[in-house]
Amino acid sequence: MPSTSTPATPSPPPSDSPTPTPSRSPLTKEVRLTDPLKPDRGTHIVWDWNGTLKDDLAEMVLAMNVTLAALDIPPVDRATYQNLHCVPIRDFYARILRRPLSDAEWAVAEQTYLQHIQTRPVQLRAGAAALLGTLSRLGYRQSLLSLSPHDVLTAESAAAGVTGFFERIDGRRGTDTGKTRALADHLARLPRPVASRRVVVIGDTLDDAHAAHAAGAHAVLFTGGLQHPDLLTGSGLPVAGTLPAAVRTGLALLPPVPAGRPAQQQPPGLPRGKAPRR
Repeated sequence: MPSTSTPATPSPPPSDSPTPTPSRSPLTKEVRLTDPLKPDRGTHIVWDWNGTLKDDLAEMVLAMNVTLAALDIPPVDRATYQNLHCVPIRDFYARILRRPLSDAEWAVAEQTYLQHIQTRPVQLRAGAAALLGTLSRLGYRQSLLSLSPHDVLTAESAAAGVTGFFERIDGRRGTDTGKTRALADHLARLPRPVASRRVVVIGDTLDDAHAAHAAGAHAVLFTGGLQHPDLLTGSGLPVAGTLPAAVRTGLALLPPVPAGRPAQQQPPGLPRGKAPRR
């Protein structure tokens, strides 16, 4: 077991932008979305996995500390993890260590992390499966995109019983190139074309928003995930405190579709909404 000593927690970076009030909505077992939503065949929701659909902040902090112990590095607490979290993950380790990892250290970190995380049960966020099912029944297209290794992601989504709700699932294959490239490739490989202006990305980090805007899509950030909520609310981006609220917020960002006219494919690269600030 890694040491349980508690390091100092860095303060989140200051922000001079107004802080939006996160949308709040109770996450109930039934997830009643049929009243505010209408059936839809042209909207596509891209879900993030870790920290969003998967309720694993505590597991990720533990996995990080097990990995740090293998590198003879002191553990981090939850707030430190959330404040420093970024992708690519190797850069996240560099932030914690305050120096780049050697190739040998990175190899140890990857192996230790994967060995640990694959022994842990998969825990979805409360109500997430019911929410996915409701959206599916209403005709909303959904897919899953993560920087978690692809084989781990597919195994976890199957274990959670939600694979059938997604028309495509993509995890990291090979080198971690970040979410922007991953999202562009993901959208291009969907079985049916989708107009980027009709795409909502729901994730829990600023990287999710950067990727969405680079693809010409919309983004809503869930404040209960892997990145500190103060960083998200201070960005000026749309945020939500629950997954149903994230869906409602995201759908409200979409432009109306004229009656009788299907949404058309739009090339990526056109930003939608307010771009995140670094």
